[in-house]
Amino acid sequence: MAVSPVDLGRYLDGMTFPAKKNDLRRKALDNHAPDVVIDIINNLPERSFTSPVDINRAMDEIE
Repeated sequence: MAVSPVDLGRYLDGMTFPAKKNDLRRKALDNHAPDVVIDIINNLPERSFTSPVDINRAMDEIE
């Protein structure tokens, strides 16, 4: 199952930025994200993300 930026955004609803990867993972888990979304977050680089657009760019880099 591919995850679109819109899908990912839904599971990160309520996230405040900047946010670290662990913050993204915690928010996604709180929003009942499926394993595929958690896997994508786990593969993001260890850094601070400034916005949803920043996350989408990082997602493009890991695909």
